[in-house]
Amino acid sequence: AKGGKFAGVDPDEGDGFVQVKVMHGIVSLLDSTHYQKVEDIWSRLEEHCSLTGVRVTPIPHFSWQISENYNFDALKSVLEQLASELTPFTVQTTGLGVFTGKSDIVLYIPVVKDEGLLKLHQQIWKRTTPFSAGLANHYAPENWMPHITIGHGDVDEDGLACATRLLARENFNWEIPVDNLLLVYQNEGETGIEMARFYFSR
Repeated sequence: AKGGKFAGVDPDEGDGFVQVKVMHGIVSLLDSTHYQKVEDIWSRLEEHCSLTGVRVTPIPHFSWQISENYNFDALKSVLEQLASELTPFTVQTTGLGVFTGKSDIVLYIPVVKDEGLLKLHQQIWKRTTPFSAGLANHYAPENWMPHITIGHGDVDEDGLACATRLLARENFNWEIPVDNLLLVYQNEGETGIEMARFYFSR
């Protein structure tokens, strides 16, 4: 279901914010070619390295913003207006990257930042922050490292080594057309789902 009610929570209740422990996001869906490439990588990592944690959000994408709470009605209006002002563009990726940490190791394909991408990211944050609560600081403009996640949630040292061996000689110099903003809803412990999609129409 897109744009409706999820997990027994009403986005219109009270002040418009969903007050449960969740992690939602504003993302861009990959085009069909690279969507399939990422899904193929996920399948190979599952088959050869037993890594499946990334499938908690089974939508190949890169993220602009992550938040615990949104005023969904207001946010959808903002994103619809923003998408109507945008023209499709292309992003580039290169290589593999790793976010290290005690609680989670994340394997990803970095998206190259350029001036246009940074300006759009700042615009998204400027327009959506009034309708957000519990924003993830590592996606804020001063910290943002855009990426396509290919492993997280169950990646340990052995899994990372396995994935690196499997993918080390692959070419990740991709050019990905971007023509959408997607609102993803993910309740704690549940699979992330698409709530609304807005195509660039300029």
